[in-house]
Amino acid sequence: MAFQQKNFALSINGFNIWPTHEYSDSLGYNLQSKSTFSLPQIFFTFKASERLTLGFGAYAPYAGGGVEWNDSSLGLHLKSYMGIISLTPTLAYQVNEKISIGFNLNLYRGIIEDTRTLQNIGTVKTEENGSALSLGFGLMLRPNEKLRIGLGVRGPAEMKLSGKTTVPMEIPVLGSFEANLSSETQFNLPWDFNLGLSYKLSEKFLLSTSVQYTMWSALDNIEKTLKNIPLLGDQKTIEPMNFKNILIWSVGAEYWVSPILALRGGIAMDRWATPEETLDFVNIDVDKITLLGGIGYRSGRIQIDFVYANAMGKERQKVETVLGLPITERYNLNTMILGIGITFSY
Repeated sequence: MAFQQKNFALSINGFNIWPTHEYSDSLGYNLQSKSTFSLPQIFFTFKASERLTLGFGAYAPYAGGGVEWNDSSLGLHLKSYMGIISLTPTLAYQVNEKISIGFNLNLYRGIIEDTRTLQNIGTVKTEENGSALSLGFGLMLRPNEKLRIGLGVRGPAEMKLSGKTTVPMEIPVLGSFEANLSSETQFNLPWDFNLGLSYKLSEKFLLSTSVQYTMWSALDNIEKTLKNIPLLGDQKTIEPMNFKNILIWSVGAEYWVSPILALRGGIAMDRWATPEETLDFVNIDVDKITLLGGIGYRSGRIQIDFVYANAMGKERQKVETVLGLPITERYNLNTMILGIGITFSY
């Protein structure tokens, strides 16, 4: 931001995402969940002075999707969505010709919508939302005209969601009814560390690489509280998650075929954060290799960018014992993403 040449830039982007969640077991059950969703985002920057640049972004850094399963043979009826968006005011300051620093606030807004049919209970519905706050820091070095080195740090946050959960109940004398209960869900978001490097081989050809270390071990459990249950009062449950820290590595290239047309490509690799014991229908997490391609078109003050990505998962296995017999469950996740962005600058 601090080194940008334009006084003002506005970028509006949108992504359509097609995830395919897969489940199978050794008894011959094979299921797929395909739940398409879209993610818009917006960014703008304004050069307030020669050294100071202000900016704002609205995007989804975590959990922008869900699953939907419906299979009578397994008694499985489940639709679950979770999304977290960040409203991020930012400022960047150019210290000198080679160094700039930046600071930002991450104002998170989270939502959970979950409907599931539980054996011997019935259909339980949850709708909750809430907020959290974290801080961020950035540093960019320009040792020379060709090399750029960037560091970004996003701090942790404690997410608290509240709303209502509808639970079927049966109480002597009162009979069967649906209880609309106030509910709360609480969990932690991680530290994020990003290190990036780019190098201009020529005026037309740019190479870049980055590593991202996310401390998902912060998500050790999820606390759920149902309030004012008839005859029971408040009831809290703690669901262990025991997530692991992960490293994501990516490399990419951009080549300007002409002054108005750019071609882009890249590859990214990341590992799962979810251990075997908490791998389930809602939380399918596997190792992934993602291939990316893109096209950029620039004309005057307008630039239009297209991107396509295909994330290919590596199947994971989980062994559980049912009636004394080992049952091997297999999970996988493949995702296709198509995006477009329009940037106006002057």
